[in-house]
Amino acid sequence: MTAATLLLAAFSMLGAAIYLVKKTRGFISATSMLLSFLLLLYGPAYLVYTLYYNQDSPIYRELMKTPYFDDASASLNLAIAMTYLGCIIGIELIDRLAPRRALKLTQTLQDWNANPLRSASSIDGWLIAVNATLIALMAWTSIREHHIAVILGFLETANSQSAKGEYRLLHAGSASYAYRVALTSIAPFLLTWSFLEGLIKRNWLLLATACVLFGLTLLGRLETLSKVPIALLAVQIGLATLLSFRNRNSVGLGVAAATAVALVFYPLVELSIPEASRATSATEFFFWRTFFISNEVLLEYFSAIPYYISHTWGLNIRVVAILFNKEFTPAYEQVSLLWRGQSGSTSNAMFIADAWADFSFFGVAVTSILAGAICRMIDVIFVAEGKSPMTIGLLGCSFIGIVQLMLSSIQSAMLGGGLASIPLTLFALIKARDILQRRRK
Repeated sequence: MTAATLLLAAFSMLGAAIYLVKKTRGFISATSMLLSFLLLLYGPAYLVYTLYYNQDSPIYRELMKTPYFDDASASLNLAIAMTYLGCIIGIELIDRLAPRRALKLTQTLQDWNANPLRSASSIDGWLIAVNATLIALMAWTSIREHHIAVILGFLETANSQSAKGEYRLLHAGSASYAYRVALTSIAPFLLTWSFLEGLIKRNWLLLATACVLFGLTLLGRLETLSKVPIALLAVQIGLATLLSFRNRNSVGLGVAAATAVALVFYPLVELSIPEASRATSATEFFFWRTFFISNEVLLEYFSAIPYYISHTWGLNIRVVAILFNKEFTPAYEQVSLLWRGQSGSTSNAMFIADAWADFSFFGVAVTSILAGAICRMIDVIFVAEGKSPMTIGLLGCSFIGIVQLMLSSIQSAMLGGGLASIPLTLFALIKARDILQRRRK
């Protein structure tokens, strides 16, 4: 049974790869980023972990001792297959509902490289006002929480992983949810849009607000005392730079991107994990942390639920728990406590893990379809409008939201990651501008 379901998962990956090539034809969009990330992190890497790389993992050896291991592995294999199928269904559903927009998107992507970057929007004043408000919020939070002092204290901490880990646990990250959302999605989106808009129109005030916003965003990312937020910001800026000139994947571009990621990642490993001082150690850590630990955490979820921890039927979602007046205990805390003996440990797991914890296979199917539909809606509604600073900023925001999908629940990616909240905010902003312009006429 386990072997059969693993083969099914492998065929689903192959089918998704063929679909990705035929559907997106190498163009960068929210759709292509979603399927590419799934295949990168939960495609062949999942098979390699399941069949080979797990042998050095103490957690895997512990999971194998459980009486439900084979059933859990089979369930996870089926869930992986359902994830690929569900995302494709969501994408195709939007194309069927909006066929003209889908055709326009295809034409826009084909003409992307030939068209110069231009802006037809008259929203500069709005952008400056929004940027100024966000700058004030972020600066006030950084001052109140002493972010510079936290960073300096981390650099002065004893040069050992345990000491830096303890310091990070005690001091890293803001307590403000609004600030964390701004830092993760809103600020990167606005600074990208504003910088490109200001550059095109030679609006120096808009450029100045974008630069200040970038400085505050970088400060906030450094204050997390983690390599990932800083690396993601660098990748997002690199993606925006690329999209300003061209939109087409190639082998050369892939090699350049991999090199750039390595150049960004290696010094961050050196700084945050002093023990990984040798190149081989840093490389091994990179591959384990990037490609295999996420698959291991998935297996932890499916080995725990429902055999030792019951499905929550929605109570794993904070809002639902509050509405039903129930205590909210995140699934990751329960899973971590079960296998690692640490209730405070926050193991990253992709969106189907929380969906499985809540609603079993039904949750996996629904969230996968929803993820595919949301990404395709971003493409057919906004990206189809053409090559502009707003479109490039939104694609960068989508990149962050899709990364969030790979690491957390779909509701976190939609709200905190900006995958749904930013497009909805942008839509409301454009509609408000259009209404005001019509009233003036």
